[in-house]
Amino acid sequence: MSGYSKPLPAIQPWTEEFWRATKQHTLLVQECNECNEKIFYPRKVCPECWSSNLGWSEATGRATVFSYSVTMDMVEPKFMEDLPYVLALVDLEEGVRMMTRIVDCDPEDLHIGMDVEVSFDDVTDDISLPMFRPVDPALRKAVPDEEEAEEGGQGMAEAMSPETYKTIAYEIGGKNSAICRITLNRPDKYNAIDRQMAKELVDAFRRVRNVSSVGVVVLSGSGKSFCTGGDLSVFPSLAEHQSAMDWLAHEGLDVQKAITGCEKVVIGKLHGYCLAGGLELALCCDLLYATESAKIGTTEINMGILPGWGGTARLPRSMPVFRAREMVYSGRKDYSAVEMFEMGLLTRVFPEDTFEEKFEQMVQLVGGKSPIALRMGKEVMERSAEGGSIETALAVERNGIQWLQNSPAIQAAMAAYREKPDQLTQQQKKSNIQSDVKK
Repeated sequence: MSGYSKPLPAIQPWTEEFWRATKQHTLLVQECNECNEKIFYPRKVCPECWSSNLGWSEATGRATVFSYSVTMDMVEPKFMEDLPYVLALVDLEEGVRMMTRIVDCDPEDLHIGMDVEVSFDDVTDDISLPMFRPVDPALRKAVPDEEEAEEGGQGMAEAMSPETYKTIAYEIGGKNSAICRITLNRPDKYNAIDRQMAKELVDAFRRVRNVSSVGVVVLSGSGKSFCTGGDLSVFPSLAEHQSAMDWLAHEGLDVQKAITGCEKVVIGKLHGYCLAGGLELALCCDLLYATESAKIGTTEINMGILPGWGGTARLPRSMPVFRAREMVYSGRKDYSAVEMFEMGLLTRVFPEDTFEEKFEQMVQLVGGKSPIALRMGKEVMERSAEGGSIETALAVERNGIQWLQNSPAIQAAMAAYREKPDQLTQQQKKSNIQSDVKK
């Protein structure tokens, strides 16, 4: 069995028996042989009498729902496909309370006190996850047969893959396949974002997140502009409240989270117009490079609305707040890239005649670094930029460095250095000299 990408339980010596049983579709409850206390979750010692004389008993697998929460949005991207899903506390007949997921049940049919029973999801060859479903078969969702599921899965794969994208282009290349290029590809519409593009962007950025060789993603636009915002074809549907909320909180938020959560360094390449929703895509990037002639702005207020894909939230975090306010309130679409750089928004601005060369130099420079080091650097700086305490940020930094130092590649390099330090030192000196000569 393969293809499971979500987190798996960390099996400890005192939980091995529990997970061995779930693989056999049996639910065990830990119990203390000294005080007879039933225990969940499994532990090394009894939480009541502190005895380490513990054993196991088989549970009936029957329970009632004590409390639950329906998760609708804003989750780790790997769980997006499960939305909406239910997290619950259930009371087992054995007298212990267990956190779990309720499956095979429409959230609208779920209620506190519902009778549920354990079911097992064989997610890998070694792990089966215990979940719960309604005891009453009438409350369970209809499960498609294998043939229907296979057909549905094939249709989904065909509809959403780099080979079948209709509005974007997706390419991985460069030395060691370290660079992914995602290009908005509706040049006749100035790369305006429609619902198809939103779905494909989400798929592309979630896809590249799992490509370990990639450290850098370049987000650009084909034709004469980066992106001019939302496609006009979307706007009629926004008159209906639910559709408008979906565009903002589903398509819009999914795109933002897919970009910011892809764990790669995302570099925006701006030219022509970068307006409204296009600027909001750019604001999700880690670095922004623009041509001198690029025009930037937020135009939503001209229609009596505000940016809805993060513009009003991210602009004040990306530049001085008084300048962000001017951008939002004025509705101008003709801020030059030079103005934006001076106002603190862009990373760098290059003249047209040297832009491609200068931009590629930066892409290759960053793309040549270790993907895991880039990922960790991005994460630490994001946590620091959130505005928490400096001590917390420093702790995250220390933990990140320790994690990197214990990676297999670094450990191998350190082992090689310990074996032949003089040889490696001479090689490093030679490399440094050659680097200085090239400069």
